[in-house]
Amino acid sequence: MLVALFLNGLNAQEIKVEDENSGEPLEGVAIYTEDLRNSTQTDSNGMGSLAGFSGVINFYLMGFEALQIQFSELEKMGNVIKLISKDKKLDEVILSVARSQSIRNKIAEEVSIISARDIELSTGSTGADILESSPNVRIQKSQGGGGSPVLRGFEANRILIVVDGVRMNNAIYRSGHLQNAITIDPHNIERVEVTFGSSSVGYGSDALGGVIHYYSKSPVINGEEKVTAEYTSNFNYANLSSVNNLNTKLSFENWGSLTSFSVSHFGDIKIGKNRRHGFENWGLTPYYSINSRENYYPTPLSNSNPNIQKNTGYDQYDLFQKFIFALAEDMVLNVNFQYSESTDINRYDKLVEERAGSLRFSEWYYGPQKRLFISPQLKMFFGKNWLQKGTFTAAYQNIEESRINRKFGSITRSYQNENVDIFSFNADFNGSLNDKHSFSYGIEGTRNKIASNGFSKDLILDAYKIIGLKTPTPIPSRYPNDGSKISSFAGYLNWVYLLNKKLTLNVGLRVTKSSLVANWNDTAQIDRLLSSVDLKFNAITYTLAVTYRPNERTLVSSLFSSGFRNPNIDDIGKIRESNGTLLVPNTFLDPEYAYTFESGVSLNTSDKKIHFDLRGYTTLVSRHIVRSDYIVFADQSTPDENTILYKGEEVKTQANKNLGNRFIYGGSIQTNYKLNKKITAMGSVTYTDSYKNLNYGPMPSISPIYGTLSMVYDQKKLYAKIYWQFSDSKDPAKYSWGGEDGLNETPLINPTAINDLERYNGTPSWSILSFLSQYQYRKNIKLNFGVTNIFDLHYRTFASGISSEGRSFRLGLKVKI
Repeated sequence: MLVALFLNGLNAQEIKVEDENSGEPLEGVAIYTEDLRNSTQTDSNGMGSLAGFSGVINFYLMGFEALQIQFSELEKMGNVIKLISKDKKLDEVILSVARSQSIRNKIAEEVSIISARDIELSTGSTGADILESSPNVRIQKSQGGGGSPVLRGFEANRILIVVDGVRMNNAIYRSGHLQNAITIDPHNIERVEVTFGSSSVGYGSDALGGVIHYYSKSPVINGEEKVTAEYTSNFNYANLSSVNNLNTKLSFENWGSLTSFSVSHFGDIKIGKNRRHGFENWGLTPYYSINSRENYYPTPLSNSNPNIQKNTGYDQYDLFQKFIFALAEDMVLNVNFQYSESTDINRYDKLVEERAGSLRFSEWYYGPQKRLFISPQLKMFFGKNWLQKGTFTAAYQNIEESRINRKFGSITRSYQNENVDIFSFNADFNGSLNDKHSFSYGIEGTRNKIASNGFSKDLILDAYKIIGLKTPTPIPSRYPNDGSKISSFAGYLNWVYLLNKKLTLNVGLRVTKSSLVANWNDTAQIDRLLSSVDLKFNAITYTLAVTYRPNERTLVSSLFSSGFRNPNIDDIGKIRESNGTLLVPNTFLDPEYAYTFESGVSLNTSDKKIHFDLRGYTTLVSRHIVRSDYIVFADQSTPDENTILYKGEEVKTQANKNLGNRFIYGGSIQTNYKLNKKITAMGSVTYTDSYKNLNYGPMPSISPIYGTLSMVYDQKKLYAKIYWQFSDSKDPAKYSWGGEDGLNETPLINPTAINDLERYNGTPSWSILSFLSQYQYRKNIKLNFGVTNIFDLHYRTFASGISSEGRSFRLGLKVKI
């Protein structure tokens, strides 16, 4: 704990908090007692009242070292406290590993933290965009409203997304690319922790590649200012987006409230003009469809500016409400409400898909994506060795998704609708026997209920207007059409043993029992042999980790961990067509497991100006679930057993299968160099690869080597960052055979070739330079300015079906009202 206390008087009822480096008063420092019964915040002059406080007093502000001090000592020492800004240190507090608070130098896992300041500087428009602030996270996109994070070669339902202790992953999270992270409003996020590697002890199924944990902002009780409000507005030139947020905080003696509402408008994305990769037509949009729910046009239109990716815009609305109540001296209740709803989101990569030299789809969009989240959370402070603190978290989530498409030359529009109800309960406890032994333990129960239906309707036309729809006709639903559900129950224990001042041992164990039930009726079936399935799974996962601190400047860590992922409804029961291949249900699936060994070393120089982190890992994926050719024996619609007729077209059939063992390996290097008090240089490089299976091909989602180099300037009023991002190319021979990596989205080099490995180039390498800044114009006004992709280069990140933004000017305003 690095805090300097300066004597200045004897009045501790009113205290001033300053930045040690600049001497500037610190606004918004949270000051609270250990039981949260009393709390306040410093005002714009750094002043805060401690009237009514007693016992242990905490001082906390993101980006600074936290302070704990007895009230009696505070009265003796004066009324000016200087907090020290955080460098890259080994003792940073980590909140998410094993669902309990830890100190960085006592954990072996690789954890990346995205702070509130990082989020504010990035002006990220969605919960997916802000993840790019972490140098080891890669984001895949297929449309404007997209953003699928990739960690260590794992993506989608092999990464667990958590919001305030509640898992977002549900029974229809797919193995391809996901856009669910866009439903998390970055204006409401205080901090994001990304834990890399298998993390199933604390979090259960899906955490093979890691855990992304979003922590939302919280109101305070008995704050200095009873009512405050903030307005934030951000503009992005590349897609002419406007993102606006208004939030209001209330703070009274026994309760507090935070209300936030965001309105986001995103236009079509303009791509870069400079094509250093040498492919003149790749990524252009020469033709596009202007069909919609209300309008009918029989042919595509010519795009007057092919550098604008038509049909990539959408709107989104986000509501956030959180209450905090001090129920008793040792009990605090949080009530968390979140709601997100989008307009229709066009699937850009499908709307530019061609068949016989012309656009295939006139319509292909996700209907309004809706997410409802309600979660009461009770925190209790027991004060016993084996039960110091308990957190009880209940949650209900409702997810609505739909997919609508229609082909050119057809008046038949297809609909697939999904509705998921998710119930969960977590009880997490912390305790310690003495200074050497600490532990966390808990239980978790979840239940998912899924309703899925599919139908088509013919359009009723009046010239170019759609004036109605005919009676629906059943078609295959995306998931089992007679209902499905998944349930799980788990218990876990994590023990940390401080053998001595240099050596810490961590052992964790989790036991999980799960069940899956799915039912199909005879309406519009693909495989008439399907009727019902009832599966049960048991899993035992564990972690064994060691951290060694030979001195204050060095940390050496090693760990072996296991993770698992139970097949969900998307794995077992999905029906989906893409590029002439139909994915069909396969109920004969087993859980897949990941066994990870990793080791790393972190070094600080004696003056703490240089920090260096090197980490390597290898993961064995057992019974890996991946797409592969599949025969639907009940279908006789074509003479070829490998194909069936689907919506009037002959398509090849595939299904998810357990295809043996796969190996992933890689490493990362990160370094910080503090040139002086104002300037810091940072760099990061991430490498991931896998062994190619001779029978099933390369692993999907294995990114080429990528990294970031940056320079940060941090002065009293100005915070600025210039950074260079880069990625290597990827050879076609390293693309997955199941199509997950989207080889057909890369440059076309030989149109007449039969083999895709000869038809397509693979992802070209790219690098871009960007600049972001924030200026404290007045005490209550902050201004943001930035230029991303300064040289206006055209590029597309690996496995993405849409090109990234070209040169873009970014403007932002934040006003405290």
